[in-house]
Amino acid sequence: MPHSFALAFGRFAGKLLRLILWKKVDRCEARCVKALGVGVTISRKIIRDSFINLGMSVTEFIRLPKVISRINELVEFPDESIDVLRSALSRGNGAILMCQHFANWEYAAARVIHEGFHLHAVYTPQRDKGVESVIMSTRKDISHMAMIDSDTGLREIFRVLKAGEVLVIMQDLDSRKDGIDSKFFGLPARTHEGIVKLYRKFHCPIIHGVYWRDINNPSKHHIRLSGILSDMNDSNGLPFGADMAGSIRLCNEHIESLIRKFPGQWLWLLDKWEYTLGK
Repeated sequence: MPHSFALAFGRFAGKLLRLILWKKVDRCEARCVKALGVGVTISRKIIRDSFINLGMSVTEFIRLPKVISRINELVEFPDESIDVLRSALSRGNGAILMCQHFANWEYAAARVIHEGFHLHAVYTPQRDKGVESVIMSTRKDISHMAMIDSDTGLREIFRVLKAGEVLVIMQDLDSRKDGIDSKFFGLPARTHEGIVKLYRKFHCPIIHGVYWRDINNPSKHHIRLSGILSDMNDSNGLPFGADMAGSIRLCNEHIESLIRKFPGQWLWLLDKWEYTLGK
């Protein structure tokens, strides 16, 4: 089907999923109210938009084999942002792209790979192995993205950075028993420390991957890499990596900034606060 029609179907699927998962929707709306400090009406619209974005993203992922040859038309990745990544890699220690479950992260990754960068993404194994198999095969065969199991891939992570390539870490997940408590939208959230530990060990530049879906043209996506996050100081004025809590908080602040700008494009189904605050 035409891409525009497929996106329309994705919007419908997202709205339908929102009705089916009404209990989860209630929790999403409640955490949105608490995190963003908005009223119920605004929260309801944000969560509705989040489900619509999810529906369109799933549809786009299914269509990736059909559109991969023109991914540069669907995802804008300006030369200035490409230069930021190249500059980081020129330091010779590899680089980490700090990302989040936002807009269509699959298309963003495919676009970066299209520019000749080798991406190795750390992933959490799915409960449904059939779904995981489909996702992994598409990423490997269509996007040409290498995947590293977060449970067993530490040695491969080290190899990637030593080889001077790009490691992708989704930093917006609830780390549950692992990690440390760090404020996320003012609320305590258990957060992975790995990104800072890797920086301390390899001095690999960390870049915040900012990407979003165009508000006026939902089929269009944008990527911006504005600078190297690990070159910045935390809120206490300490260099990145000097203080674990301050560095993690700096990472959270950058993700928060993107979500505040486009709250309906973040995957609110991922409960960042479940371990610390419960459901």
